[in-house]
Formats: sequence, C-alpha cells, structure tokens
Amino acid sequence: MVKKKRSLGRISKFIKDVRAEMKKVTWPDRKELMSYTTVVFFSVALAAVLIWIVDIAFGQILGLIIR
Repeated sequence: MVKKKRSLGRISKFIKDVRAEMKKVTWPDRKELMSYTTVVFFSVALAAVLIWIVDIAFGQILGLIIR
C-alpha cells in the first residue's frame, strides 16, 4: 500500500512538472509555423528527389553489371 502511495505521488509530481515546463514553452505563431512547414516540405522533397536519382543510377549500374 505504501508503494502505491509513493508511486502515485511520483506520478502526480511528474505531471505537475510537465505542466510547469509546458508553460515555459514559446509556441510559434501562424506565420512562423507556415514558414517552418514550408521549409520541411521542401527539404523532404529535395531529399526524395536525391534518393530517387541515386536509386536510378544504382539501378542502371546494376543493370550493366548483370548483362
């Protein structure tokens, strides 16, 4: 029983600490959020294109080796 109380106290303290830390967070406004989202989309698209090009190159090289 004592162990349960100690566990509940630790969980309660954890939740209070999380709430306190969340109050310290500065959240981006709409303009910043749109800007960050655009950067992420372009970065992911660029990475996908580069991986696609490398994949095609390796496929061509492998095709030449197999023939």
